[in-house]
Parts: sequence; structure tokens; C-alpha cells
Amino acid sequence: MEKLHKKDLLWMIWRTFYIQGSWNYERMLNLGFVYCLMPIIKRLYTDPEGRKAFLKRHLQYFNAHPYFASFALGVVARLEEKGAAEKWTDFSSIDKFKMRISSSLGALGDRLFWGMIKPIIGVLGVFLTLLLGIVGPIFMIVGYNIPHIYLRYYGVMRGYKKGFDVISELSVRRYKKYFDNLGKLSLFAVGILGGFLLISAGKSGIQTSVLFILSGAITYFILIMRKSFYFAFILAVLLMFGMALI
Repeated sequence: MEKLHKKDLLWMIWRTFYIQGSWNYERMLNLGFVYCLMPIIKRLYTDPEGRKAFLKRHLQYFNAHPYFASFALGVVARLEEKGAAEKWTDFSSIDKFKMRISSSLGALGDRLFWGMIKPIIGVLGVFLTLLLGIVGPIFMIVGYNIPHIYLRYYGVMRGYKKGFDVISELSVRRYKKYFDNLGKLSLFAVGILGGFLLISAGKSGIQTSVLFILSGAITYFILIMRKSFYFAFILAVLLMFGMALI
């Protein structure tokens, strides 16, 4: 039995871009997850029975954020390598790990990317488009893709290196500083976009100053009241347009 090579992990990372290609309501990301693991099965198992058992294990239910799923892929690669080398007869620990970690991966990814990074990049992209034209779309493409591509690579490599111990790194507390900083950035983004909209509409002076203060204050108030970012963002935008009509 061969050990995994780095190129096998790199092929896994490449395949993560297609992890949602076969998303389904019954078992969510299971087909995409197995697709990402195909370089592993080809390396570790040469016998038909071993490959059949591998596929049966990983075609079960699995759901997580598509970017953070890379951590689970890395850990599974390490565990499958160890199991094949030691000729395990019981792989239930892998199933338990996937079930235990999936909720954390989903919560972290949804909050970090869907709730913060995507709307922030979108707001700043709109602002730059209005101000500098084509620079805005370029910023949106580059600004959003850099962190998620890096996370695909880091997740697989870190998961493979740490194994089960990667669970200690995937907690909301560990990512709290990122959430806090991105929350502040989101308020700033909403404020500068609102100010620019008023200035471009011919407004200035006290109206612009009031807009910056109120949009930031109301958004912040909604956030500390534990309401959703989207609700706060929509409320701030409505406020800006309302003031623009005054």
C-alpha cells in the first residue's frame, strides 16, 4: 500500500471547486465529497472490495460549508491512509468524525463568508464601480476569490497534518477576532457607500455627515442586538436612500 503523495492532496484541492456539482436534498454534499476523495481511493486501494467499502463509507450523508469542507477532506485523507496501512476492520471513527465536525464547518463558513465577506466585498465593489468603473468588478473578483481559494488549500493541508486534532481549531471562539473585525469593516463599507451616493446625487454638507453617522449607528445597533447582518444592511441602505430623497 502506497502512502499519499502531496500531488494527491493537490488534486483533492482542485476537485473542491466542484464539490457542489452534485448537491442533492437527500445526502447534501456526499457525492461532491466522494468526488474530491477519488485521488485517495486510487492511491490507497487497488482491490475492488476495498474501493467498494470506501465508496460506501463516504456516500453517506455529509453537509458543511463548501469552502470549510476542505478541513474534513484533509482529515479523512489522513485517516483513510492510516486505516489502509494498519488494515482497520472498523472505520466507524471516520463516520463519527464527519458527523461531529460538519455542523461546526457549516456554522463557521456561513457566518464568515455568506454573512460577512460576501456582502462586504459586494458593498465595496459597488462603491468602487461607481467611483472608478471597471476597478470595482475586478476588486470583487479578486477580493472574494483570494480568501476562499486559500481556505480550500489550507483546509486540506491542515486537516491532513492535524487529523482529529483539527477539531480544536474549528471553533467560533477561535474565529471571533475575524468576525469582530469584519463586522467593523461592514459598518465602514455601508457608511462610505451611503456618503458617496449622496455626494454623487448633489448632496453635501450636513446631510452627508448625518448619513455617515446614522447609517453606521443604526447598523451597529442592530448587530449588537444580535439581529442578522442582512437585516442591518438593508435597514441602513433604506435609510440612505430615504435621506437622499430629502
